[in-house]
Amino acid sequence: MPFPTDDRAWNDTLLYLLERRRPGERTLAPEPFVDELPFVRTYDQPKGDEEPHYAWVVVHKGMLDALDLGFLRQLPSWSVPVFANEVFVVFAREPEFAMTDLSDSDHVKSLFGQLPMDAAEAEAAAIPQPVEVEQEPEPVAAQPALEPGELPVAAAPTPVAAPAAKPAPAAAPTGALQRLRQDETQRLVGEYLGKMQGRRVLDLGCGLGRFANTLASAEVLGVDAAPDLIEDARSAHSGLPNFRFIAADPRKPLLGERPFDATLLVDALSGPGADATALLENAASLTRPGGLLVVSAENRDALNRRVARDSAGSGFTLAELTGMLRAAGFRPVRADGVVLPWTTGPGSEDEDVLQALRELGRLAGPAYAQSIMVLASRD
Repeated sequence: MPFPTDDRAWNDTLLYLLERRRPGERTLAPEPFVDELPFVRTYDQPKGDEEPHYAWVVVHKGMLDALDLGFLRQLPSWSVPVFANEVFVVFAREPEFAMTDLSDSDHVKSLFGQLPMDAAEAEAAAIPQPVEVEQEPEPVAAQPALEPGELPVAAAPTPVAAPAAKPAPAAAPTGALQRLRQDETQRLVGEYLGKMQGRRVLDLGCGLGRFANTLASAEVLGVDAAPDLIEDARSAHSGLPNFRFIAADPRKPLLGERPFDATLLVDALSGPGADATALLENAASLTRPGGLLVVSAENRDALNRRVARDSAGSGFTLAELTGMLRAAGFRPVRADGVVLPWTTGPGSEDEDVLQALRELGRLAGPAYAQSIMVLASRD
């Protein structure tokens, strides 16, 4: 069964995992997740008496019969429900501090309410329960009144240690590494958009224009604020009448243009802030309802930055980027990683190394790859 990309509950669950799973974390999930996430095992593998080794368990409320009843009963003893919707409940074995325990939510209660009672529970349910007598509450000691104008004394704040010095981040990729990243970006744009024959595509922040082959059958309008880049783009596409280019601020509305079927923001966002918000809001206003948006950006959580402890600078985390997309009126439906980060030097021009970086970037996904690419739908 292919992954149901048009189903919001499935997509929201996948994106939640993409934003939070670390590479190598084993996950138990329905079979369609196998092609979307590495290290996924399907429901036919666990047993109730197995020692749990899963970092994440994705429970489909309509597939409980496919899971061992004993395994489901033990689940709350070693994991916490941290995400839930009308179809899924996601359990994390080691939830992060920011994750909310949803044990008391209606979604989680309905999940465990569907499980049949075992013999001990059935016997306990049959025993009449004693009626509890409500106790009078104990009086609470009165607090001393404050004088007019007097304020309560706050506890002294805990001193915060100064952050440790950070090593210098790895060098930015150039040469063959940069071309590899561009090739992967082209591949994903083509995979995301499919056949766009006769469709209208808007490329905001188009630069020199990069998609003559990928969008050869589409009607493409490229917009960039740099007039010299627009002139070069026109020259490079002079034999392609389906490509137009105009010099304009990509954050501003385009007068006289009807909504587009798809919009590209490829490496046009430098990081969270007012400019990114304006670009995304303009993209939303120029994309028809149900149309597509393709976004790529530097990954602020990329592996090389984590190793260098470099969380500053340009780029987004996946959670930041998808959050801004939702705020602008888009619904993220897919996210991918582009190329495993690597420094220039020995091996950086070797074709075998480059192919390995390509494959490892796909496996690392948007959590650790050098760049993030997201496909979103206009609400």
